[in-house]
Amino acid sequence: MPEASGVQYTLRHSRRAKRVILKISVTRGLQVVIPDGFDINGLLKVLDSRKAWIERELKQVNRMRVLLTPKEIDLQAIGERWQVSYRSDLSKALTTNEVGNSLIVIQGDTGDVYGVAAALRRWLHFKARAHLPPWLRDVSEEIGVPFKKAIIRGQTTRWASCSRLHTISLNRSLLFLPNDLILHVFLHELCHIQQLDHSPEFWRLLGSLEPNYNKREAETRRADTDVPIWAHPG
Repeated sequence: MPEASGVQYTLRHSRRAKRVILKISVTRGLQVVIPDGFDINGLLKVLDSRKAWIERELKQVNRMRVLLTPKEIDLQAIGERWQVSYRSDLSKALTTNEVGNSLIVIQGDTGDVYGVAAALRRWLHFKARAHLPPWLRDVSEEIGVPFKKAIIRGQTTRWASCSRLHTISLNRSLLFLPNDLILHVFLHELCHIQQLDHSPEFWRLLGSLEPNYNKREAETRRADTDVPIWAHPG
């Protein structure tokens, strides 16, 4: 890979290009596209003229790479903290394997940071499916409000939802939240079993189960900051 001014880049010729084009992406880093017939000796001058922009954008790209390939994952909801190890093997599809109770090994094309994030989301989905529905069932039995079934989803704007058929959908990212907020989400959705809307009757019902629900509602709305970038859908 060529290098100029201390920055590595990939070079591509294009018959359609009219000028030198610089592209920076999380997956490919700095790409330089030059038109046919361009004097390669003039490239260093172009890169030097855009040096500040290149350094700024690469800094952002490198930050995103770090966020998409975590070294540690804290699932505070279930009291688990996992170290993440990456083993590059371009001949294999990305896989995620648990080793013991505290290590996740990701093997495959670990340079594909979006692929790594997707693999981790699949792992997170599995963990959520194992822990959240049984937990919801326990709360349901404790307050005497049954529901039909619980499913795990990767919602983008909701922690949970309840359907008219009494199916409760739980966001897998609840695993990043503290227990008191998860309990609030559970109670909120179980109250929807009896009162589907957010009428005064609904809030009275929730208040009878959780007197400080207003505080928990506000905390839950802010809790998306606890969810790491890689866990967000897409």
